[in-house]
Amino acid sequence: MALIRVPQYAQFSKKKRKIYELAVQKLRLNLAQGFTYDQACDTLSDLDAEMRAFVRDDFLKILIAEEHFGAGLELTDLALFLNLSCEQIESAALSLLNDMVREADEHQRKERKRAH
Repeated sequence: MALIRVPQYAQFSKKKRKIYELAVQKLRLNLAQGFTYDQACDTLSDLDAEMRAFVRDDFLKILIAEEHFGAGLELTDLALFLNLSCEQIESAALSLLNDMVREADEHQRKERKRAH
């Protein structure tokens, strides 16, 4: 099975970064207006498929970081609010934690390299 390389926010051009930021703003607004997560993501039809998938996955991780890890909201409550399954939320939370471990490892490697 081939691995698909997902673009990282830090690798975006200035233009792509702006598109990403506007998409995240749009999702926040839609959620505040009572949209479910899927409904909010469906409004991103102006983005290409790769960017839409990235924003969808990344913003869910952002919400988990803010609402669960930051504010203490239970993952089950977040799933209810977003109208997503608990499995989807738990999978995204695990992906977020894996991303954090990879970033920490990369940072540690760079620090060790800089120290030598």
